[in-house]
Amino acid sequence: MLGLGLMLYCLRGLTDITRWHQGLLKTAFWGLNIGLAMMTLMSMLPQGLWQTYASVKHYYAFARSAEFVRSPVMEGFVWARVPGDVVFSIGVFAFAIFVCLAFKNHEVHSGNTNF
Repeated sequence: MLGLGLMLYCLRGLTDITRWHQGLLKTAFWGLNIGLAMMTLMSMLPQGLWQTYASVKHYYAFARSAEFVRSPVMEGFVWARVPGDVVFSIGVFAFAIFVCLAFKNHEVHSGNTNF
């Protein structure tokens, strides 16, 4: 996300801001942020809590074993990440289209430039 912010900062100097498609930028922003939140809250956090519970109840090696990681509960948490991935992907595609359109709408001014 920090890299995307830096990219937008650089795009301000490379393209004409007045021709930016604000709708795509808003879709990208919300898609990326909501997708990351969904991935974290629906999959990664529950997996971590379940694994922590297993390591406290049994032992650390059990919580890291293939038997535990491939259990139906953990597999369910892995599949619970998919909706967040889809929302995140929508944000990625919106940002990619935004960047392409920003450069497409960019006019190159030729003339004398003083450095």
